[in-house]
Amino acid sequence: MCYKKNIEELRVLCSLGILISINSVIQAQLPSNSLLYTHEEIPSIFILIDQDSLNTLYLEENWYENHEYPATFVFQSATETDTIENIGFRFRGNTSRDKIKKSFKVSLNTFISGQKYQGVEKINLNAEVNDPSMLRSRLCWDLYREYMIPASRSNHVNLYINGDYYGLYQNIEHVDDEFVETYFGNNTGNLYKCTYPANLDYISEDPDDYKLAPWGTRTYDLKTNEELDDYSDLAEFISFLNLSSNQDLECKLKDYFNVSSYLKVAAIDVLTGNWDGYIYNQNNFYLYHNSLTDQFEYIPYDVDKTW
Repeated sequence: MCYKKNIEELRVLCSLGILISINSVIQAQLPSNSLLYTHEEIPSIFILIDQDSLNTLYLEENWYENHEYPATFVFQSATETDTIENIGFRFRGNTSRDKIKKSFKVSLNTFISGQKYQGVEKINLNAEVNDPSMLRSRLCWDLYREYMIPASRSNHVNLYINGDYYGLYQNIEHVDDEFVETYFGNNTGNLYKCTYPANLDYISEDPDDYKLAPWGTRTYDLKTNEELDDYSDLAEFISFLNLSSNQDLECKLKDYFNVSSYLKVAAIDVLTGNWDGYIYNQNNFYLYHNSLTDQFEYIPYDVDKTW
């Protein structure tokens, strides 16, 4: 009975019609867009940075460095202007760093511990160099949130650096301990950033074997509880996925994983042709071990390879 019931649920959830009725399922609480992620206008962000620091940042030999330079952050909307001093400023991204239009990370708490703006400590300003329309990821983020999937808030902003206009950017909420506290009501669990080849394949019983780093950074990169560096929960989850019987997998997966939330993500990823996520490329997602439910939560990430 369990097998038949879950197969039937899978068929229903993967149909497009479920994207309307799925909202009846109990969901995580999603925060409002707030001023930082407003959809009512296109606000402006101004970065004021020592010109020598900016010149050094743009030297080719520094493109892939993550050194943060001190700067001032100014957020300007139609109703107010807010200024935050002593923020960290650097390039962000992977394959986009050698492009003319760079992506940037604003770290509000680099030089002043605990400093935030509108409840966040990090701000991702994406150039969206692979998407001339500047719409792909924005449409995906809005779709995820429309169906109550814990996913980043986003909007478009105009970016100015030292008075020069750098273009239209996508402002995307950073996934970190602040994010999981906001969306799941706790941040004490392990948060893993999963990048290629994050296939969730079984390696061994040793949790340390999941700290593999074939490209210089860990495939399952622990972003919380870093001092403990304990991968036991991830190893247990992956062991269950790969080694359990069909019956146990069908009937007990929900004990380990928020299945309903992930099936909605999967439906949207298929609908939008997301080839750079887990389903096709084993890349670009987070797993959070929710302390309140003891389930792993799937959090989508980096969805410009869509539509």
